[in-house]
Amino acid sequence: MNSTIEQLIGLLKQECDLYRSLQGVLDQEKEAAARSDVHALNETVIEKETILFEIHKKEEKRCQLMAELAEKPGYDLQDLTLSRISQLVDEPFAGNLRRVSEDFLSVLSRVQSANQRNKQIFEHSLELLRGSFNRLNELMTPNTVYYRSGNIQNAKSTGKCVCSEI
Repeated sequence: MNSTIEQLIGLLKQECDLYRSLQGVLDQEKEAAARSDVHALNETVIEKETILFEIHKKEEKRCQLMAELAEKPGYDLQDLTLSRISQLVDEPFAGNLRRVSEDFLSVLSRVQSANQRNKQIFEHSLELLRGSFNRLNELMTPNTVYYRSGNIQNAKSTGKCVCSEI
């Protein structure tokens, strides 16, 4: 059981490192979005996908290790958390599990906030693009002309000027 705990601790440390590198990529993504650098944004997408693929592989391995740990003492897999495991094992492993667990939670929290920040940046940019598109679309459609008879005619375009300055 101790070797499985050691493997779990090592795996969790590797996952923490992957999430830290993901946080760095999210920071790069923020900078690229601020510069509207499409090439840099595409590069960050590729980097994120690579890191997320590695995280997925580590998570599968972690699930296998947790299943092994649940079989040995006969615990239900859903009840077996890192804090619960740290209560069941001897002290060198228990302390390491608690530290890795705290580090993992801290890193995940930072990644979540960085991801939320980037999401808000992209939503804001999309809103600005929609506003610009709507404005340009309004400039292209002719004004509606009302006649005495009540008919509406908007077949002819009217004179509108687009200027680069406001």
